[in-house]
Amino acid sequence: MERVADGQTPGPPPALAAVKTYRYLRLAMVAVVVGLGVAVVHEVLRVEGTCWQTSLSGYYYTPVQNVLVGALVAIGLCLVALKGSTDVEDVLLNVAGVCAPFVAVVPIAEPGSCGVVTDGLNRNLNVANNVTAVLAVVGIALATLAVLWMRNRSRTTEEPPPTRIELLGYAGSVLLFGAAAGVFALRAEAFDRYGHAVAAITMFVLVVADVAVNAVNLHRGRRGTHAPVRRMNRYAWIVLGMVGFAAASGVLGLLGVEHWLLVLEAGLIGCFGVFWGLQTVELWNQGLRPAPPAAPPAEAPTEASTH
Repeated sequence: MERVADGQTPGPPPALAAVKTYRYLRLAMVAVVVGLGVAVVHEVLRVEGTCWQTSLSGYYYTPVQNVLVGALVAIGLCLVALKGSTDVEDVLLNVAGVCAPFVAVVPIAEPGSCGVVTDGLNRNLNVANNVTAVLAVVGIALATLAVLWMRNRSRTTEEPPPTRIELLGYAGSVLLFGAAAGVFALRAEAFDRYGHAVAAITMFVLVVADVAVNAVNLHRGRRGTHAPVRRMNRYAWIVLGMVGFAAASGVLGLLGVEHWLLVLEAGLIGCFGVFWGLQTVELWNQGLRPAPPAAPPAEAPTEASTH
């Protein structure tokens, strides 16, 4: 038994500590979404005439700025730190997590007119400084991961080598990082104009894909067990809700409704919070979902069946 210094109590077993870490990461994202919602509602109530920005990103120029930037950065860190139950999910979470800080530090160019307290005068200086910092962190993280993989190959360790999906995800991340860094260095104006939209769309698409992967894996994991197997489980309904918000906001945009983007962003972020809340409950005592059972192999034809 491991000795404990006088006056100290032993910590939890490593497996239990890991499960608790998963809980805290998921709950942190739920808490961040709630905090962001409270900050926006508080700002709406503060402004006379119940005025809303046309997009959630527009609140960068209001007193919500610090909460908005902090929330996106925190969500990004949680997504990267959280290990997915499968390699596919892990890659989706990692890339979505890297996109989140870019959504925060490259705000939209238009301040809007509701409760604005910070204009865009110093926006370009902020973008130049913050994006440089984020790119440096991402570049160091990618390089460190490559060094660790190479180090594990040269040593006898219990850690398995990266799978093909992990290698493909890493290669894609390196390409995206190179493209972002190249555009930022060589075409700063284009990065400034399109960086926010590209990062936001990529992040939301990957989040929807991750929820869909969870819906499929939950369905597969329940086969052969006593748990009810339904075509539409909790995560499938969330995917349907996300797609529904996207379709409804698209219709609002076609009808000329000014706040269609705010509806889209609020709906997707709300579904995002519900997803992590439900997954926290599902995996409260597990941390990760067990791998779904493999399909049984097809039986080889017997000699009698070949005649």
